[in-house]
Amino acid sequence: MATNKVDIGVLEERTSWLLHPRFFPSKVGGKPAWLDLKNLPNPQELECKRCKDPLVFLCQIYAPYEELDECFHRTVFIFICRNGTCCRTNCAENFLVLRCQLPRKNAFYSYQPYEENENEEFPMDKWPKLCNLCGAKGPSHCSKCKKSFYCSRQHQILDWQKGHKEACLQLQAADMVKLNNFIVTDAGKAVLFKEWEIIIDEEDEEDVKDVDVNNEMEKLHKLMQEKKAGTLSNVSEGELDEYTRTMPEDKVFNKFSKRIARHPEQVLRYDRGGSPLWITGNTENSVMNVANCQYCGGERQFEFQVMPQLLNFINAGVDVNSIDWGVLAVYTCKSSCTQGPAYKEEFIIKQDLTN
Repeated sequence: MATNKVDIGVLEERTSWLLHPRFFPSKVGGKPAWLDLKNLPNPQELECKRCKDPLVFLCQIYAPYEELDECFHRTVFIFICRNGTCCRTNCAENFLVLRCQLPRKNAFYSYQPYEENENEEFPMDKWPKLCNLCGAKGPSHCSKCKKSFYCSRQHQILDWQKGHKEACLQLQAADMVKLNNFIVTDAGKAVLFKEWEIIIDEEDEEDVKDVDVNNEMEKLHKLMQEKKAGTLSNVSEGELDEYTRTMPEDKVFNKFSKRIARHPEQVLRYDRGGSPLWITGNTENSVMNVANCQYCGGERQFEFQVMPQLLNFINAGVDVNSIDWGVLAVYTCKSSCTQGPAYKEEFIIKQDLTN
């Protein structure tokens, strides 16, 4: 039986200015490249449901509905809490998914595609100020220079400690300051994940019947163990054996391993209206009911999933050893409705390798 066509995403390093919102990127890490620049979520909406700390941007997928005029531009964003204590098995309370969409003619972007010109002006003066650290809406500002904005006191203090204390005097003396709201500062690097572009391509249809599934399973086990250890090398055989014994040896995982063998580096699978590629059958998450859209009451459908391979790319420079997932399956409103706020919350299932 023929398999459904699935698009897969792999990561590629990209100059930061090419991931600006005007280019409608799909990307991982850095600051979010917001779509609607005016009606941003309030900081309280970007708090962890468990610890109430500010969530950090994980990734975004540019996924327009070509058949709907109001979805000519459409992006789905994922945010995550960096606190390890909020990361619980098969629980997605430390994540937030937001969907935003715009017609082709809108208040923010040119009707025609932008040229790749680094020096092109893109004024942000008439839109809300963004947090100097994380890129979220920044309603507060530094009381001294009044030129750096923040989403929370927590991020303001961290920015002060990581560089703003020295920069503040210079900003006070400057008549005009042009700030690039989407460049990651040195302070931001202490909080945000490394920035990558997600390159989307169609999954190969090659015959994988001869793939050594056990070998592929062992590779994935090793990747996950290396992530747990905070290193990509020097994993002892004893550590790997101990971890491997806790892994599920089920048919679902065999299917998962065999399928990802086509593109072992994939961090994303996009299959709107299809089904997730679950990593294990030993969890109730795979059969749980997905809530209807809270804005229009309509059905949600599976759209894409984030793969465990991404954990190995976001590890650099940030202590994320306590953040973990098997797969993250994102479900969005089937009609991509226009009701509700500009950034609408959608549904996510976090499925882990163990119960």
